[in-house]
Amino acid sequence: MRIAFKFQYIHDNALFARLLERVREKSDLSLCLYEDASYHVIEASGDQGELEALAELVSPLIPQSLFLLEHQIEEVNEECGNKLLEKKKEPYSVPYCPECQHRIMRSYDPFQPCNVCGFSDSEVSLEQLNTALQTDFKSSKELFSLAAAKLIEDKELSLMTHNGIRTFSLLGRGDKSDEGIMICDPSELSSSFLITQDELDTLMMIEKPSMRLKPKLTFRAENDLQRAFYPVFFADDTITLALSLALSDKGVFAVYCDQVPALRTASALQEHVIINEGRDMLPWQHHMKLDSAAVCNFEGFTAYGDESGLLLDKSFVPQVPSISYISKDDLSSEGKGVYFEPSHAALRSVALEHDLETKPLCGIYLSRQHDSQICSYSSKIGYTALADFINEVPTEGRVMLASIAQMDDAGRRLVENYKREYPKLYETVENASFSSSSTPSMLTRLWAMAALFIGLSEGGDIDVACEQLESTAIEFNGKSGPRIDYKVTKGENSYKVDPRLAIRSAMSFKLAGVDEYLLSFGFIDSLADFIGQQAEMTDANIGIEGVTLCGSLFENRQLLMRTYNALSPNYTIYRNKRLPIDGANIAIGAITLGRE
Repeated sequence: MRIAFKFQYIHDNALFARLLERVREKSDLSLCLYEDASYHVIEASGDQGELEALAELVSPLIPQSLFLLEHQIEEVNEECGNKLLEKKKEPYSVPYCPECQHRIMRSYDPFQPCNVCGFSDSEVSLEQLNTALQTDFKSSKELFSLAAAKLIEDKELSLMTHNGIRTFSLLGRGDKSDEGIMICDPSELSSSFLITQDELDTLMMIEKPSMRLKPKLTFRAENDLQRAFYPVFFADDTITLALSLALSDKGVFAVYCDQVPALRTASALQEHVIINEGRDMLPWQHHMKLDSAAVCNFEGFTAYGDESGLLLDKSFVPQVPSISYISKDDLSSEGKGVYFEPSHAALRSVALEHDLETKPLCGIYLSRQHDSQICSYSSKIGYTALADFINEVPTEGRVMLASIAQMDDAGRRLVENYKREYPKLYETVENASFSSSSTPSMLTRLWAMAALFIGLSEGGDIDVACEQLESTAIEFNGKSGPRIDYKVTKGENSYKVDPRLAIRSAMSFKLAGVDEYLLSFGFIDSLADFIGQQAEMTDANIGIEGVTLCGSLFENRQLLMRTYNALSPNYTIYRNKRLPIDGANIAIGAITLGRE
């Protein structure tokens, strides 16, 4: 019998090539290893017992990864012939492989080299840590046990790791607004944070990303946590792992940690999306050729394309004159260029990754930072805006009240009834205003204003108020919420979503006695339904072959889940898989606009 283990791995860091070589080293069978497009393949012949032994060897050595799309075992009839796995000398790029993790969990020794995962750029030795801690231990376990004890006694510890010098501190010492929470004992995670199995599985992937999670009420109170959400992660290098194990042995569940992993994800319905790039995700190349050199700088990312293909990186400087693509909402840009709509570039980036260049699509782009839009694309018509989320949400509560009252008689009566039924809340709304150090999008502003009218916020920071609505919604365990009005009205140059109608419907439900949990969830649930309706309208007009999802607002687990529920019965959903869903994807998509 001859079988093949196939792993569809879309990253080009050669991790799976090294993993397969490790399987070959440990196997008693003669294996054929090769790549077939994006698949890494192990082929082997043997009797049932030998092949079962190989499967038992492969299982613990092959990790789950953000870039492993699928894996399967199938019977094959022909030998693999001359197909061989290329030996690639790529930089090591994962925190630790499963074999190293198991070894460190037994020995607390993070210093042994590994030809699969290796170390990061900053290598640290046992001797260096001994010097830093003023000790002379020969045993790694003794060293990290002492480090854990010092952290517990002094409440804080700085330690050299493979990710640079990190500062760890105990929870309950006042909120650390600029730090994340590192989990030392995963067994207690679900009792301390609101987390799904999908999210837990994603945190445990080999890349060790961070994830935005809400602490439960008791855990918040016990540890004086002030924020609605925290970036949460597991140890993401071998030294940090050894320290976290030592802390867990001493009963410490979690600690604050600076230098949160840049790689951030969200997950729902077994779908994980990359919110923010990290580690070795860039540079990224694509085979598409451009007739004229083009460049786009967007949020610190640079995309460049010419006759040799496309390149996406952070610090690339074109050496030849290039057409410059500039986001239409980049008011600080100087010089000449081609202005583009971020939502169109986002759709293009997904089309690049999935080879959908000529397909008619509905594009959903919902961002926390940029103007959001639902649009469509077809080769005959081009790009058409269906719903613009234009940033016209006021930052003062009294302005929103006046705007609703001036809409019509029903709006005036609604404001009067709201004032009569909730006089204190009305006074709070009337005196509240919002500010932000960033440029929050219309949806961020809308959800912040909704938090004010519902009674969850008293104004202040827009992003904080937005998270207050999201954190309240996540406590709701029902299946649907009240219908909040996301409606499109025709303006001079676009079809835009009117934020007044959404706040107005929230006020009506508030007067009807709907509580803040159900109302908060309604804002998310209704947006997902609105997305589904827009996809159906697009399909009726141009006959779409799929829907693309992009934008950092999909970090909201409920929105991601409800959107998939609304779309997946009728449409294929496409998203960025190799790239983050906001930022870098915009840059690479922009330079290909007009080349569909």
